[in-house]
Amino acid sequence: MTLDPEFAKQTTDLIIQTLDLYKSAGASPRVGQLWNCQNVGDFLCGFFVGEMVGSALSAFQVVHQREPTAEEHLEIIELVESHANEIKEFFVRFN
Repeated sequence: MTLDPEFAKQTTDLIIQTLDLYKSAGASPRVGQLWNCQNVGDFLCGFFVGEMVGSALSAFQVVHQREPTAEEHLEIIELVESHANEIKEFFVRFN
């Protein structure tokens, strides 16, 4: 693992805390209509994953003052993927 352990921990905390916020807030009933999607849960799941990866990449740039290497980028994605079951389990409720 090439990511700084503290950065990895903070990223994991961000994923968990953000998912908890989504769980308490739910989803807008307009999502399907507004974005013209039939599987709202799938749409929201993809949105969440993109949001987490994007946030972590931005945080990496701020903390390290550089772009992540390809290996670091992949490790960030893997941090999000390590929560895939919990993420999918929550968002499937909206399908």
